[in-house]
Amino acid sequence: MNEMNEAVDLPDFSEKKFLHPLEVAEARGLYLRGWWFARLHSVPVVVAIGAVVWVATNNLFAALVAPTGSLAIGLVSSRWLTARAWDFIPRKRQLDGGAGRWQVFAAAIDAAAILVIAAGVIFSIQTASPDPGVIAFATGSGIGVALVQAQELLAGRKHGVENHETLRRIILFAAVAVATTAVGLLGLGTVWGAWTIGTVAMGTATVVAAQTIFWLASTSRHRGRLAQKPN
Repeated sequence: MNEMNEAVDLPDFSEKKFLHPLEVAEARGLYLRGWWFARLHSVPVVVAIGAVVWVATNNLFAALVAPTGSLAIGLVSSRWLTARAWDFIPRKRQLDGGAGRWQVFAAAIDAAAILVIAAGVIFSIQTASPDPGVIAFATGSGIGVALVQAQELLAGRKHGVENHETLRRIILFAAVAVATTAVGLLGLGTVWGAWTIGTVAMGTATVVAAQTIFWLASTSRHRGRLAQKPN
């Protein structure tokens, strides 16, 4: 146990076995600052920043640089702050998960970012007339994300996840479904045809494959943490 943990007056083990940084006064501020920085490097928010810059400047370089800067700052800052917050709690008492309301809030921010991305795509379609293949792939990717969200939602219901987690998944699924439908409807009569089915399927398969790899990696990492965690 490090000096920081020794200096903090934690609730007695018999009264509350597991703790989250939000439940420790000295760690709460660090955790929340890390949480806000984490919003800067979530995938939807980063892409939304790029979409807004692209629409505002019509400059691809600026659209890439802006989100990249946000990604770097948010990633480094959030991980450092969050790690310092968890340092206040001994590993054997750390509560995995927690912060349910903040997870819902994060989902709401990501959902808003997804709708901003859709608005940016729609605007670019109406003004620049991009390659129909790009629209088809983007729509397929949206379908893939919706399928992933639907699977998570069903799995959560099956395993009885907390209400906060269920609400988080519903918010994200609804945002993805609305955004994908809006982009898809825009292509009616101009994009969709028999030849686009393969491109849509490719976009869907790409997202599903990437998510499957992520799930496998996350499961392996989680099992590794459990194996190292003292009893």
